[in-house]
Amino acid sequence: MLSTTTRNHSAGFSLLELVIVCALISILVAIALVSFANRDQAARFQAEVASRIRERRASAIRINALTEATSLETFRQPPISIDFRNLQTTAALVVEGQADRTAFNPPVTPGTLGTWNFVYHGRELQIPTGWRIANSASDLSPLPLMPLGVPTTSFNFAADGRLDADSLPPTPSNTNPNAESPFPTIYLTDGNDGRAVAVHPSGLLELWQYDDANRRWIGFSNRTVTDTPNPIPSPTPTPF
Repeated sequence: MLSTTTRNHSAGFSLLELVIVCALISILVAIALVSFANRDQAARFQAEVASRIRERRASAIRINALTEATSLETFRQPPISIDFRNLQTTAALVVEGQADRTAFNPPVTPGTLGTWNFVYHGRELQIPTGWRIANSASDLSPLPLMPLGVPTTSFNFAADGRLDADSLPPTPSNTNPNAESPFPTIYLTDGNDGRAVAVHPSGLLELWQYDDANRRWIGFSNRTVTDTPNPIPSPTPTPF
C-alpha cells in the first residue's frame, strides 16, 4: 500500500520583507508630511507679510484722516511706510488715543514736508527658520524674478491708500493704455520654494506662488505675466 504525503505550501511575506515594506512606507509618509508642513509654513509666512502690508495701508488712510492739513496750515504729510529690512517697522502702528501714538510733526516752514513720529505695538514679523526676504534677483536665485515684479522690501502708502508715486518702480515709455506696468514685489524664499506679495498702484495686493514644475510664477486666478504687455489686472479687494 502506497502512502502519499501531501505538503501544504502557504504563500506569504517573511517578517523581514514586512519590516522593509513598513520602513519604506514610513519614509514616504515622513517625506509627505515634511512637504505639507513646508507648504503650510510658506503659505502662513506669505499671509503674514500680506497682513502687515494691509495693516499699514489701513493705517495710512486712518492716520491721514486724523491729521489732514487745513488751508491755514498748508503743510504736506509724507507717506506712511513699512520696511521689511527693518522688522521693527512691521509691528502695527498706534493710531488711536490722545497720547503715546503715532503723530505728525508739522514742518517749520509752511508748505514743506513734515515728518511722522511712529509708535508701534505688538509683535514684529517673525521670519520662519530657513526662509528669507529676498532683496534682489541674486538673493532670490536659483528662483527667477517674475516679469514686471520689481523686487523691493518697502512700501509707501499715500493718504488715499494708493502707493506713493515716488516709490513706484520706473516705468518705460508706453503708449498702450491696457499694458500692465511693473509693480513692486516682496519675494520670500527658502532656496527651493518661492512666494511673493505684489502691491499694485491702487494699493491692492496680489499673492503669487512659484510653480517649480513649470518654472513660472502664478498669481490671482492662476494668471501669469510675461515681458510682453498684459491687460491691467483687477486684483480682488482685500479686507483690512
